[in-house]
Amino acid sequence: MTQVADVYSGRYAIERPIARGGMAEVFLARDQFLDRSVAVKVLFPEFARDQALVERFRREAQNAAMLNHPNIVGVYDYGQERGTYFIVMEYVEGRSLRDLLTEEGPLPPITAARITAETAAALDFAHRVGVVHRDIKPGNVLMTASGQVKVADFGIAANPTDARQGLTQTGAVIGTATYFSPEQAQGYQVDGRTDVYALGIVLYEMLTGRAPFVGESPVAVAMKHVREQPVPPSQYVADLPPDLERIVLKAMSKDLATRYQSAEELRADLVRFGRGQPVTAPVAAMAAVDEAPTVAAMPPPRAPEPAVSPMWEEPPRRWAPVLTVILGLGMLAAVIAFALLSGSERPTSTTGKRVEITDVVGSTYAEAEAELVALGFEVVRRDELSDAPAEEVIKQSPEAGRLARKGSTVTLTVSASEVTIPNLANLTYDQAEAALTKRNLGAVKNEIEDPTKVPGTVIGTDPPAGTKVSKGSQVRVDVVKDPDVTIPSVAGMDQATAANTLTAAGVSPTILAQPSDTIPAGNAIGTNPAAGTKVPKGSLVTLFISQGPTSVPVPNVVGQQCGAGANQVAAAGFNVTVNGTPANPASTVASQSPAGGSAAPPGSSVTVNCTL
Repeated sequence: MTQVADVYSGRYAIERPIARGGMAEVFLARDQFLDRSVAVKVLFPEFARDQALVERFRREAQNAAMLNHPNIVGVYDYGQERGTYFIVMEYVEGRSLRDLLTEEGPLPPITAARITAETAAALDFAHRVGVVHRDIKPGNVLMTASGQVKVADFGIAANPTDARQGLTQTGAVIGTATYFSPEQAQGYQVDGRTDVYALGIVLYEMLTGRAPFVGESPVAVAMKHVREQPVPPSQYVADLPPDLERIVLKAMSKDLATRYQSAEELRADLVRFGRGQPVTAPVAAMAAVDEAPTVAAMPPPRAPEPAVSPMWEEPPRRWAPVLTVILGLGMLAAVIAFALLSGSERPTSTTGKRVEITDVVGSTYAEAEAELVALGFEVVRRDELSDAPAEEVIKQSPEAGRLARKGSTVTLTVSASEVTIPNLANLTYDQAEAALTKRNLGAVKNEIEDPTKVPGTVIGTDPPAGTKVSKGSQVRVDVVKDPDVTIPSVAGMDQATAANTLTAAGVSPTILAQPSDTIPAGNAIGTNPAAGTKVPKGSLVTLFISQGPTSVPVPNVVGQQCGAGANQVAAAGFNVTVNGTPANPASTVASQSPAGGSAAPPGSSVTVNCTL
């Protein structure tokens, strides 16, 4: 098992592994900030040194993160931790289309058309923002517990206009051979029609229970995509609606010009089929194929369906039994990546034994667990705060009445009278307080000096993480104290220099203006606390800035030449009003107001009265 951090990015607490592949491992985790389940996909450390793989891993996160659509698995975060990389994704309760086909075999046409239409809606959205998936297959189509389709794994997706060498260049054959388009198999440029072809293959497999092309190697399969026509699906499914067969074959056209030109065109035709309207797909004239199907290879017959199924206009009662069959049970991370699935997907019709899930809501956890284990299920417990009695089951997933395989998982949500203190290590105090508040716990800050730890981060709690405590309990949160800093002397500096000096020292200056008879206006007088004082890093420090003196003497200019006297008053910092002609050399100052020798604020007005 991969050596993983207990908490990623200070918020995603790992709970258990849920999937493992050739390049990465997926874990169920808890987002401690938003209190929700997520899937964390961690690249194996040995691949973290391969820049091409790291780039593809990063691009998976980048591509999916910009695709905000209800039919596309959401990506929440991407980062680096302990020498490798990880992606945080939406966690989906349900199972993949691959699992569904493995367990149930061919699907009813109405069901296959609905799944394909929702998948096409997701692909059309991606294509509109310039992203081609390039690896559409049943393993990358997920179905939630409510029946919603979600497309996963944009790990090898690319912008069709992106010509970066080594990633999307012509000649690089990327994808799964069973679902290759002819242009992919030949290493040509791809666009959205490549995904349309692959989705046509998936629809073919949903209807017939088999892939249209099989071979002894991926290369052999790829060449069949280029050279051979598929056996019409109606040769395997006698009661297949003709319009749906036309849609399948148009989506699988080897000629780009006659294939659906967009995923939206495919979706629209499926909607028309579902509503009983004529479809645009023509009657296909199929070329002869090398191998004809044998009777022994055909799947068991199904009960006939109407030639046209009004899929999206039927009352809910028709969908209920279909969804009961489809959904089953299972907890599947929304991460079915190329990194986790290698080689060609091969369809199978093996059906696992399924039993009905009983209703255990309202039972105690012990009673519910015993009942479900006796039926052959694995039980996962999740505690949740509620007003129900302690230990009572308040929710179950999947719901009662669903059919699920023995050995699959049922998650029970249990009313908790006690809550578990989460792991808050490396969070800030504010983050830790928020996490405790969500669990109905209080936080008491306790600062500890530890020069070996990062200041401002949580290093422990009392009681420790994992301890169960009663609701409303107070938890001591130990936080590394910021080191003290010494306030520098800034007296005499201009305001900007003084403020920058204090900031560089690790304190936060607040400006306060004061009059000063000794410090020029705009320069620093001093600080509070005074220079040399030790204070915690980040403390507020008042920086006093001089406004200049409160008042200054008014020069006595009576008897001086009028212009010279006015200039002397102005030079002293006053506003001068002259009555007379200051430019006349014979004009002298007869009087002034205020009188010479009196004190007045700088900038105030002084009147000079001249003789001429």
